[in-house]
Amino acid sequence: MIAHINGTLSTKAPARAILDVGGIGYELQIPASTYVVLPEIEGRVRLHTHLHVREDALLLYGFASTGELEFFRLLLSVSRIGPGVALNILSGIAYNEFKSAVYSEDLGVLSSIPGIGTKTAKRLILELKDKLTEIPAETGQPPDLASSAIAGMISLGYTKATAEAAVHSALRSEHAQGVDVGELIKAALKNV
Repeated sequence: MIAHINGTLSTKAPARAILDVGGIGYELQIPASTYVVLPEIEGRVRLHTHLHVREDALLLYGFASTGELEFFRLLLSVSRIGPGVALNILSGIAYNEFKSAVYSEDLGVLSSIPGIGTKTAKRLILELKDKLTEIPAETGQPPDLASSAIAGMISLGYTKATAEAAVHSALRSEHAQGVDVGELIKAALKNV
């Protein structure tokens, strides 16, 4: 098992990063919340990892904090939730918001996460309601609302400059008070 990797960041994108460690490049799949906190290219970084073994591939997933890693592994414990869907969840909602939605059985919030339909939202509630206390309530330094929204727009294919301008424009509107990340992204998309 590979617990973490320390290295030089040679490539970063909203869904992946490549770390150079002693001349070997390790490609890691990452959530948007990790992408937001990565340093510039050639910067030093340490990512906590999860190695996922399939018949046809070995996939390495990287996380900025141990809390994100534990949240990812908890999501993998749900039937029919694979690493791709777990990354979508991590990229689409903060842990505390997710925990609140599961406890209050809020299907609307859960099914608003990209790749999560009503059936999957119900399964998440059913299988995780009693397990959520197993991981720390605080998953490291969470990115602020604007950073999360910008990362979400980048994962949708917008450039960083376009995403930043749209999000900041949405935040300046009078309707941006008390919104969550999903609502902020929807408002920002109207400014693109």
